[in-house]
Order: sequence, then C-alpha cells, then structure tokens
Amino acid sequence: MCGIVGVVGNTEAQSIVLTGLQRLEYRGYDSAGIASLGAQGQFQTRKAVGKLQSLLSEVEANPLTATTTAIGHTRWATHGSPTTANAHPHQGKFGKYGFAVVHNGIIENYQELRAELTPHGANFLSETDTETIPYVIADALSRSAETVAMAVRAATSKFRGSFAFVAMQEGEPDHLTGTRRGAPLCVGLGDKANYFASDPLALAGITSKFIFLEDDDIASISPQGVQIMDGSGKIVERPVKTLDLSTDLAGKQGFKHFMLKEIHEQPAVVSKLLQEYTTTDSLQPNLPMTGLDLKSITYINIIACGTASYAAMVGKYFIEQFARVPVNVEVASEFRYRNPPYPPGGLFVAVSQSGETADTLAALEHAKAAGQKILVFTNVTTSSMARAADAVIDLMAGREIAVASTKAFTAMMTTLSLFSLQLAAARGMPGKDISVHINALRTLPNHITNQLASTKQLEAVVEQILPAHSMLYLGRGALAPIAFEGALKIKEISYIHAEAYASGEMKHGPIALVDKHLPVVNLATSTDGLFEKTVSNLKEVEARHGQVILITDSEGESKLDNVTRQNTSVINVPTVPAFIAPMVFTIPLQVLAYLTATAKGTDVDQPRNLAKSVTVE
Repeated sequence: MCGIVGVVGNTEAQSIVLTGLQRLEYRGYDSAGIASLGAQGQFQTRKAVGKLQSLLSEVEANPLTATTTAIGHTRWATHGSPTTANAHPHQGKFGKYGFAVVHNGIIENYQELRAELTPHGANFLSETDTETIPYVIADALSRSAETVAMAVRAATSKFRGSFAFVAMQEGEPDHLTGTRRGAPLCVGLGDKANYFASDPLALAGITSKFIFLEDDDIASISPQGVQIMDGSGKIVERPVKTLDLSTDLAGKQGFKHFMLKEIHEQPAVVSKLLQEYTTTDSLQPNLPMTGLDLKSITYINIIACGTASYAAMVGKYFIEQFARVPVNVEVASEFRYRNPPYPPGGLFVAVSQSGETADTLAALEHAKAAGQKILVFTNVTTSSMARAADAVIDLMAGREIAVASTKAFTAMMTTLSLFSLQLAAARGMPGKDISVHINALRTLPNHITNQLASTKQLEAVVEQILPAHSMLYLGRGALAPIAFEGALKIKEISYIHAEAYASGEMKHGPIALVDKHLPVVNLATSTDGLFEKTVSNLKEVEARHGQVILITDSEGESKLDNVTRQNTSVINVPTVPAFIAPMVFTIPLQVLAYLTATAKGTDVDQPRNLAKSVTVE
C-alpha cells in the first residue's frame, strides 16, 4: 500500500498522476514513484524516498518525455525497507512482454513465486512482493493468454493475499489494466481519457464519475472506453457513481494542521448527525436500518481496528445498558481466526472510517458467509464494507485528512450511541426516556465548542509531560475506552509511549511503573457513580510520587481533599450526563496530544510509520 493513480489518453498524464499522488499523501507513505511510456513505447521511471517533494524534484531534474499514459504510487513499506529500489513502479519482462506495476496489498506467497520464476530468467532487483506481479503477468501472456486481461486473470489465480494493482505494458500506449481483491481500486471515467485510482480523491477536479470494482474484477481502460471482466472471465457492467469531491479539496482553511482543523469541525459533525438521524418532533433516533429487524437481534459482534475499536467499546457499554443485548467487541485482526460461533439472531457490526480496513473487511466477509446480518458504520458509503452491508450508517464526518482520527471517532461514538437508543426503543424502552438522552446529545456541539475555546489548562500540562518517555492513562466504565484512545493519540503523533488500562486494573501490574517521572492521566466524571473509586486510584499514584493529571468536572474537583488537589494537575470539562461523557472527555485528550506533538515538532498530520487506511493485514 498506499496510493495508486493511473492515466490513459490524457496529454497531461504525468501531471495528473503527480497531482493525484499529492492528494493521497494524507494516507501515509515513505516513498513514491511514477512510470510512463516514452516516444518509442519504452518505460520511463522515476522514484524517490521520503516526501513526495523528493519525487517532484527528481522528475524536475530528470524530465519524462511527454506521454498520454502513466502510473504512479505512494508506498508504505511492508516487504522491504523504504528505499528507491523498493519503491513502485516495479518492472518485469519475459520474452517480448514487459510490464510495469503499481500495487497495494500483500502477495503472501511471493517467495514461492520468486523461486518458481527465477530459473526462467526473472531478475529481481528489490525485496518486495510486488516485483513478482509483472513477471507472472508476462509469463502468462507469453505462454497462452490471448489478452493482457486474460494474463492478469491467470496471474491473480496464483496470488494469495489481498491486492489492488495496475499494470502498464511496454510498447502499448493508451492501455492500462487493473484488478483488485480485498483492496480498493476504482475507475474514473473521462472524455477520451480514463483513469485508475485507489481513492477517488486522487482524481478530484478531473472526473466526478467512478466505477468501483468488485473483488477479482479486471478492468481494461483506454481512451476509447472501459471493459470489465469478472473473476469468471465474463464481461460485465458495473454501476457508475457520481461523486462531488469539491469539498474534499478545501484545504486547512487557516488552521496550522489538518488535525487541528478536524478537531474544530467536531461540533458541526455532531450537529449534522443529530439533524439527520433524530426526529425533531418526538426526539427519537432515526438511523436508516430498514434492512434489519431490530426486535429479533439476540447478540451483537462489533468488530473494528484501532480508534474504531475504542468507539465500539463505548457502543457496547450503552447497547448493553439500554437495549440489554449482549455485545462482543473484538479487534478484527483476531476475530475471524478463532472461528467464532454465530448465534441465531446475531448481528455483525463493522466500524471503519474508510470502509476498507483489511482486517475488518475480512471479518465482515467471514460473518456474511455465515449468514449474519451486516451493519456498517463508515465515513465512505461507496466503500467495500458499505457495498457488502445490509444497512449502512454514514458517519457524515467529511474527508478526514490527518492520519490520527478525531472527528470520525466522535462521529462513530455519536452514531453508535444513537444505535443503542434505537435498539432499546425497538425492545420497549419508553420514548420519554429516550428523548432525555437525545436532548443530552443535542447539548454536545456547544460543550465541544466551549472546550475548544479555552486550552490554558492543557497548555500547562503539556509542559509537564514533554520530558516524559512514557505515560499511563486510566478510566472507568464508558471512559475506559476513552483512556485507550487518549493513549493511542499521544503515541501516534507525539511518539511518547503510552499505555491505558481500566482504572481498576492499575493494581494488577501497571502500578509497578509509577514513579516521579510517570505522568498518569485519570478520566473521571462525577455523574457515573464511580468517582470515589477513581479518587482511590489517584491516592495510589500520589503515594508513589507519580505525576497525577485528572480530567474531571467541577463537582469532581470539589470532592478532592486539599493534599490531592495540591498534587494534581486538573483539566476541567463540563458536568454532563454520563451518556455523553465519552465524547466530552475525548476533546481534551485530542487537544493534549496535538499540543504535545506540535511542541515536540513532530509531523502531526502524517506521523512516521502510520497509514490513514490500513488495507493490508
């Protein structure tokens, strides 16, 4: 992974590819490359390690011959370190057939393929799995395949793993072939020109019409048109989607970083969700789930990765509390490998910002094959998960550019909270009780706005934690997942090691780490009936000279004795009902991570080693 762009039939092919790669920078990468066909049909390739500017400088120093056919890639290293040799595109040739390929995903059996191809003359120049692809295609074409599409089909039958790739044939201008299995790839439709991209954003301003390929589809594009063959070899038609990508090009709008902009967009995101998903007259949830029979649900699996899994934990807390339906929350990378049972009446819920997270998508497909109903919460309603679901909840957060998620996380918690109420309503919870919680949610945009208006307490805490090499985050109840998310944010963008635990687990190991150098961030609301237990945790940290940081409301702060108050750095949040406390407590943790990262001078929007959408297992 991480980004693919391909162009045929446009005299600005190279410029479109490079601009497209710039638009995909937000997904994370460590090297980049471009290849085109020269005047004699020969490959022209330029690659660079580091930021895309390095590739732009390389192309400027060593220009490519003008062409109408080009492919490009931003790479996030999986097989082989970030080097020029390992950057895409990769080339391979057997006999008279040569191909250049850009690829997202992992060819799991690449070592077997290398061993098979090397005796026949394959000359591998990189450490990557990708380099096997052009050789396997060329081999298939030289043996028996009648067309490049048929050669790609023969090649993919040999591949194990998930992938999306685009192949360009030497000596064949204005023709590209692309396919996918488990990783996203779409075709952009133009006027006498057509395109490939792993993300439609790459082609914003170029086209608004897209075809989203299904698994094992093979698309052949030329200036004259697009032909799609499915996995069985049958020529098929796929629906054309029209997308408005103009808002995705809005930029930072005066903010220093996309992450800060997205933090400040959260009040508007929550307001939009409540306007769309609640009734204005009776104050009831109104999520679009006509494909589901909520009354018949007896068990729920919520599967996600990373930040989304913490939103899922918040959802579990309120689903079980209000709807009294048992919920299992599990990281997707573990779920399907233990061959879980699927009880009758079970619902499978996938939560993913991109809708393309490889592990979550694989778990979804496993559950779907077992006959489970599928509900997806995603920010991309054209994604693979959305297309496979029985019902889709649009997070409506807008494009999230920063790698570290903020507004999508809040949107996940908000919609999952609404889902808990809608499920509870279907199971008999009185409407007047539900409206109380909806009213609480409606106060959330103002609470977030007010919190973002004053960051003085957080700025003081940043000075305290800057020298730290490690941190501990603690929370109880529905705030435990928020502690997990807070620890993730600080490590993602400030590179400070952080662990998070449910507060009651501190004595079961983490307390061994507490000393005068360790900042311990405690989350506690006075409205969930658990504050006194949190004070006990504070005392235990205080007794071992740890640096106590408490995020709480004014009532909680008033319950501290003088000694604890003197030894504690307090960050105030508004006093709110426990139902919206997770969203309220999220805000200072996001801002704390952001301020710490900027103070340390790290790359806030594109942290090292991270990708926005993890499309490989």
